Amino acid sequence: MFEITPDDIALLHDEDLRVLVGRLCESELRNRGFPTSSVTWGGHHNATDAGLDVRVALPANVMIDGFVPRPATGFQVKKPDMRRAQILAEMRPHGVLRPVIKELADKAGAYVIVSSTGSTSDLALQNRRDAMA
Repeated sequence: MFEITPDDIALLHDEDLRVLVGRLCESELRNRGFPTSSVTWGGHHNATDAGLDVRVALPANVMIDGFVPRPATGFQVKKPDMRRAQILAEMRPHGVLRPVIKELADKAGAYVIVSSTGSTSDLALQNRRDAMA
């Protein structure tokens, strides 16, 4: 058995972090008896992706929570910590909400930003949640 530390995660590059999130989503679905084909991710990490790096698309009536909080969940993966202005620019480029985020909201889905270097202190998490809201 091996242990992965926060320092190990912080060393990952954007592409490696995206692969990790994609594989974690696949593992979560597999463990809950859902098809891993419901997870899509891949391609070049700088490719145009409409704002999502990993997407989980399960039927709307499926009950799921935890790492994948909703049947329709999109993950935006970034190595650097994202402060309020960066979150707003990511979610609302030029002041307009990204269509993919509106689509997730219309499906009562979830939009998750994953950062390998962001603090997980209560205050930092709340500041990011407030910016996302």
